Amino acid sequence: MSRIRIALFMWLGVLLMGCETAPPRAIVWDFQKAETGWHPRAETIAVARAEGVGAEGLFKSSLHIHGKSDVGWNYAISDSHPMTPGQLYRLSAWVRVDRLGKNTPAPYLKCEFVPEDGKGSLGRVDTEHYDDRKLGTWQRLAGEFKAPDGVGTCWVALEKGGSGPMEIAAYLDHVMIEPIERFTYFDKFDLVPMPRPLQKAQGIHPRIYLTGKRIAELKEAMKTTHAGIWKEIQAQADSCVKHGAPKYREDDGWSGHEQLWQREVGNAMPNLAMAYVLTGERKYLDSAREWALASCGYKTWGLGTVDGMDLSTGHQLFGLGIVYDWCYDDLDEQARTTIRDTIIRRGTVVFEAAATNRAWWRRSYMQNHLWVNVCGLSIAGLAICDEHEDARKWVGFALDKFKRSMEALGPDGASHEGAGYWEYGVEYLLKFMHVARQLLDVDMYDNAWWKNTAAYDQYLALPHQAWAPRNSIVDIADCPRSHWYGPDHLLRALAAEYRDGHAQWLAQEIDDANIDAPSARWLNMIWYDPTVEPKHPRDLPTMRHFADMEIVSARTDWSGGESLVVFKCGPFIGHKGVQEFDYDPGGGHVHPDANHFVIFGCGEWLIRDDGYRKKWTGQHNTLLIDGKGQLNEGSMWANNGTLLKLKARPRVIKATSTAALDHFAGDGTESYPRDIGLKHYIRHLLFLKPDVLIVLDDIALDEARDLEVRFHPEQPKATRDGNAFTMTGKGAALRLEILTPRDIKVVAEDVKGEDREGHKDRKDKDWSMFTIRPMTKRAHWQNAVALSWSKADAKPARVQLQTDGDNWRFTADGRTVTFDWKTGEAN
Repeated sequence: MSRIRIALFMWLGVLLMGCETAPPRAIVWDFQKAETGWHPRAETIAVARAEGVGAEGLFKSSLHIHGKSDVGWNYAISDSHPMTPGQLYRLSAWVRVDRLGKNTPAPYLKCEFVPEDGKGSLGRVDTEHYDDRKLGTWQRLAGEFKAPDGVGTCWVALEKGGSGPMEIAAYLDHVMIEPIERFTYFDKFDLVPMPRPLQKAQGIHPRIYLTGKRIAELKEAMKTTHAGIWKEIQAQADSCVKHGAPKYREDDGWSGHEQLWQREVGNAMPNLAMAYVLTGERKYLDSAREWALASCGYKTWGLGTVDGMDLSTGHQLFGLGIVYDWCYDDLDEQARTTIRDTIIRRGTVVFEAAATNRAWWRRSYMQNHLWVNVCGLSIAGLAICDEHEDARKWVGFALDKFKRSMEALGPDGASHEGAGYWEYGVEYLLKFMHVARQLLDVDMYDNAWWKNTAAYDQYLALPHQAWAPRNSIVDIADCPRSHWYGPDHLLRALAAEYRDGHAQWLAQEIDDANIDAPSARWLNMIWYDPTVEPKHPRDLPTMRHFADMEIVSARTDWSGGESLVVFKCGPFIGHKGVQEFDYDPGGGHVHPDANHFVIFGCGEWLIRDDGYRKKWTGQHNTLLIDGKGQLNEGSMWANNGTLLKLKARPRVIKATSTAALDHFAGDGTESYPRDIGLKHYIRHLLFLKPDVLIVLDDIALDEARDLEVRFHPEQPKATRDGNAFTMTGKGAALRLEILTPRDIKVVAEDVKGEDREGHKDRKDKDWSMFTIRPMTKRAHWQNAVALSWSKADAKPARVQLQTDGDNWRFTADGRTVTFDWKTGEAN
């Protein structure tokens, strides 16, 4: 071969190598040419180049986007461009918003990832939102991300922030997707300097929750004060040993892409690890290893865009971190390596997703998804932080997120997500708070919400004589009637921290009744402090007003067989949350239910909530106007952007209690659309103890409209006598009577609802609710409805009404209460 030909081949080789290693190029839309590369998502949106209008005087032209859009999630989108899988990028743009329509949230930029075959989506990444407190100013929005495997192209959009009707006038300039060598803001999460307790624990296992000293203490306690707790943990561990870790399955038949069956895999691992460190029995170590390696071997932790980025990941990272830390010295090298490598691989994915705006829950500071996932990441990080340097950043990231969550919590201790999700969220908050104090030298317990939150669980518990495995708590919001997580271990943690005997009593009662959810019983061993004496709640007030969330719980006594009324009329995430946030930080589980109430009496539900369903006002015991409900209705996960934009704050305006009468009232006006003509909607509830509730509604509008107040009895059938209805269950009877029947039509019938998936009719389930519906058409309606209850073999009291102008007098079985519409006072 001639020298010329050899040189030619060498030159071609170098050229080809250069082509292979050529760095990806930046994608820039600078709008300097007539062809912008952008187009509107709706015919009602105008997209045009604007000469002479540039960002911060840096550029000569921009893209003008303006108009109304009733469809989709985008105002305008770009053309598509190739993207390199695995490459790090920064998405940035200059945005100026001059005007936002009524109820329109602040926009942001999104980059959508399209797979190589062009079908579907591999997810998205967002920038931060435009600050709508500074309309008319140029703001640079940015976000960093790693392009997912399998990506072929990408496109960018100016996002609406919702799918409903919205309006905007904005300018967009110098949109850019630029390759970067490293993420620029990860370093801020590093634990520098390393907290002294964590520094001292380097190279030592176990260090998370347990130490050698603490294990020795618990080995003694399991023989005495903790014996009953240990017995339950051991039985649960034996069951895990017997049944073994579940094999991977893509579809569990109910949780879809979330693969929530994997949560229980994560939950089982700490239980087995604790059984091993307390007994030294090999079967528990072998089983902990089996469950951990099964988790490591699962092909996916969630499917599609949530693989490795949501609840199944949070639970499994937590479990793997505990097994790695507690069993470190006794695991074989192969198992340790597999677990550590899985933690690094999976932890890196969730950390980068959350820190670079790919994880949808990244700013959900008041919601369980953030707490679960970030807690799991932190425990995994603490387990390997002396072997993988970046793991310290995971812990720092979690610390940053939890500090912001603590700031977001209101002072009253109540949860907008309901008692079931309260359990879920509080478990993971407390898990992190414990290690933050232990290893990071950070104390998060000095917080008003935490000091009051055990009372939320106490007051939303049903009368304890009626407890059953599927019936023990009030089910407002997306909540079941039974426990999801404990809450015995949560109450014991709060009892120990705040020396709260009432919380200690409730935890023991739940255990004795065997109605706890057993997913984390091992935490009882760690958090139970036997020096806190249980204290019966008989010395507590029978009524409590949670003034931030505006929830009132009122009962006749604490005997265990009492009547209970719970009333709700507050901002969807509480007054503090609505005032502080300009976006929804986690209100998806809230219902459109201002001025809604439920009743439990004579051991049974009497007036019910709708449960975990699609969010419709008509499925609650409150008001419809022209067939329409409150602002955040109509979707499975409540769309609360309008409520935040309006800073809507329905409120409880009265909550007083005496031995004979509790009186609470709510102003639900701000919960309804502004164009519906509502001037005010004030509801008074007079709880004439122990068995009568009088509901008084004062509704005023701009003109006569169709009005309907709905009531949903628990029992699906009624006997009617004029305007009175009697519903009888196994142990209780309820009487509901419209006391002001003039010009009112009353219908009692099944009303179809929608389940969690939006189904209205299914052969295996009936999604209807029996509903009593007083209806009228007028501009001002003052309405009175009496509810009374008794044992099933007796007759509920009959309530009679006498009116004298603004003074209305109600009598029931010799008891009398008067109400003055002018002052809103009751005697």
